[in-house]
Amino acid sequence: MISLRSALNMDVGKNIYLCLTGAGVVVFMFYCIRIQFFPTGLTLSDVIFFLMVIASFSLILVFFILCWYSMSVIVAALSMKGAFFLARRNENSKALRSFKGTRRIARKMKIYEPIWAHVIISLIAILTIYSVVRSRHIDVLPVFSSIIMTAALIMIIPNIYFDKRIEKKKKNKMAALIIGVAFVFFFMLSGMAPVLSDAGMTIIGVRKPNVTIILKGSDLKMARYLTGNQDQNYFTGEALFTGVGASSLLVINKKRIIVKNENLALSF
Repeated sequence: MISLRSALNMDVGKNIYLCLTGAGVVVFMFYCIRIQFFPTGLTLSDVIFFLMVIASFSLILVFFILCWYSMSVIVAALSMKGAFFLARRNENSKALRSFKGTRRIARKMKIYEPIWAHVIISLIAILTIYSVVRSRHIDVLPVFSSIIMTAALIMIIPNIYFDKRIEKKKKNKMAALIIGVAFVFFFMLSGMAPVLSDAGMTIIGVRKPNVTIILKGSDLKMARYLTGNQDQNYFTGEALFTGVGASSLLVINKKRIIVKNENLALSF
């Protein structure tokens, strides 16, 4: 007879499995909408594929969230020091007492610690973002806007716990709401959502840049038409979607072409 504890564990495991699969489907659909292509021959029974999608997306998301948090912490720490310096001009001001209390709460929450780790991660983040911006995937202004907004939200959290006018039972809810808003700002302002999606699909091999393409049949004729060379047998381009389902989406000569997987071979 299955014990209650075992049943609960089974239900929890099942729910986690379903949530991960559903998240994989959502990320997959988002990518398909972006490239305006839905592969044929792919069904919800391809659970392993959707789990791979969410696993790759989650790994990259965690890395960039950590980068964004560390950069925002550095900006928040510098802003707090600047604001505290300005507030010290009036030793009896309410603003100075508020800043002192907020800094004390922030130290207790260890928001800015260890600062050296945040500095190192921020340097790695700057190099990573520079490479992404240089490849023209995102613009600099949305990145800075997202970091500044996140830094502002980070400074608000300790102030909530310092403010005695807010009831204790509401403070955790307000902090959780601010964290949720920070995630929304990350996806909406930073412009990183397409980058994360593309990187995740590249990891599992669905998206392949700079590939050599070999085609046959009617797909070969179409590719030759796109290049204007009727004797060409090999093509270079990008695979936006391949490896799953019955069809693939390629870019040849800056033109998108849908081909059957049975007529396709890739070298990368």
